Amino acid sequence: MSTPVRIAGKRGKLPAKRLNMRFVHDYAVAPLPAAKYPVDVTGGIAADAWQMLGNGPDLTCTTHPDGVGDCTFCARQHLRMCKAAVYKQTETWETSNALVAEYLKYDLGQDEGAVIADLLLAWYKAGLILGFAPVNHNSATAVDAAMQAFNGVYVGVNLTDDAEQLFSEGKEWGVSHGEKPDPDEGHCIVGVKATAKRRTYVTWGAEQEATAAWSKACLDEAWVIITSEDEAAKVDMAALTADIEALHGTAPAAS
Repeated sequence: MSTPVRIAGKRGKLPAKRLNMRFVHDYAVAPLPAAKYPVDVTGGIAADAWQMLGNGPDLTCTTHPDGVGDCTFCARQHLRMCKAAVYKQTETWETSNALVAEYLKYDLGQDEGAVIADLLLAWYKAGLILGFAPVNHNSATAVDAAMQAFNGVYVGVNLTDDAEQLFSEGKEWGVSHGEKPDPDEGHCIVGVKATAKRRTYVTWGAEQEATAAWSKACLDEAWVIITSEDEAAKVDMAALTADIEALHGTAPAAS
């Protein structure tokens, strides 16, 4: 099988917003098990099956073939793909045209990106998701445990300036040469694999490895999106729903 061409796409995550919510492990009906490495929640999805979904040059997106900053919407579908594969469900996926149209409707046609916290709340109010909860993005063990328990984590990052080139070359993201996250390069991706030394994300239609040091430096928010498969056995939905319904203000930044 030929290696898929890797073309870096666009960004679309606006600065992180802290909501007045507890972390997902505080809503869990039992302690989330520690990650058992290697974690892999892709369910066997082929490396060339993720799709760009309009988040960059994408000829399947006939309305916007040059791409838009809909990474927050792409990540939702990539996360749904993981859950469907793991739970062996058959889903009907949004086309790139449909996903871009949904994003532009939310963004009032401006293509300026989205604040993840606001978007998750909007999806909840629209009935598109059952719930959501933040993960302590400053704790690698918390992120990996959430990835394992909920079959993926919905992550906001600030990319380093060499991210596009490294992605296109199929090289891992790292910070060993002093690279710094750029707050103007906000991007939304999905964590799908982890070892003790690195994590693998889905972005721009492909899987991208990153060192643990890169993840520590560049993650500035992480979330789980709750589905019916998750909520019954893993989450106190009454408590979570009450906190979502009462959302106002901001919570202290994760430590």
